[in-house]
Amino acid sequence: MIFSKKHYFIFISSFIFMILFSYFFLDKTIAHYFLTHTQTYEKIGHFISIGGESHWYFAAAIIGFVLFRYIKKNEVYAQRALFLLYINLFSGLISLVLKHLFARMRPWGMREGADEYGFLLFQNFDMGFIEKMHYHLNTLIDASTVYLSFPSGHTTTVFTIFTYLSLLFPRYLSLWLSLALILASSRILANDHFLSDIFAGILVGTLCSLYIYSKMKEKIEKVY
Repeated sequence: MIFSKKHYFIFISSFIFMILFSYFFLDKTIAHYFLTHTQTYEKIGHFISIGGESHWYFAAAIIGFVLFRYIKKNEVYAQRALFLLYINLFSGLISLVLKHLFARMRPWGMREGADEYGFLLFQNFDMGFIEKMHYHLNTLIDASTVYLSFPSGHTTTVFTIFTYLSLLFPRYLSLWLSLALILASSRILANDHFLSDIFAGILVGTLCSLYIYSKMKEKIEKVY
C-alpha cells in the first residue's frame, strides 16, 4: 500500500462528497451555461478531448513494451510499459462497468429546454426488479452513448495517465496536474459530461492506477 488507510479514506470520502455536492447543486447550472454557449466552447472542448482518448496510451504502452523488451532490452522500462497498459485496461474496464450500471443521461438531455437528468439506476422504483432491469438494459441498447455519462471515460484515462506520470516522474507533478485538469475540463466544454462525472473519473482513474502500482511496484522501480 502506497498511502495509509487513513489517506485513502480521506481521498475517497472527499471525492464522494464532491460528486454528491456537484450532482445536487452544480451540475445543472454548469451544463446549462455551456449548452447555451455551444458555438463558443463545444468545438474547443472536442479538440482538447482528443488528448484524453485511451488509444494513444494503449499504443504507447504496446510500442514501449516491444521496444524495451526486444530491441533496447531494458527490463525496467519494459515493465513500466506493461504498467501503462495494465492501468489503462483496468481503469477502462471499471469505468465501462460503472457507466452501464449507473446509466446516467449526458447533458444532451437538457438541450432545448428539456430536463432529462439523472441516473437510470435510481429511477423507476415503481417497477418490479426484473421489469426495472429489463427496462434498464433495453434503454442502454437503444441509446447506449446517451446514458454513459458517469463516470467520464476520458477523465478516467487522463487521471490514470496523470497518476502514472506522477508516480514515475514526481518532479514534474505541477505540469502533469495542469495538463490533466485541462483535458478533464474539456469534457464539460464539449457538453459530454457533468462536473460530477469528472470527479468520478478522477477517483476511478487514480485509484485503479494506485492499485496496479501497488502490485507492480518492485518490478517498476527495480534497478538492474
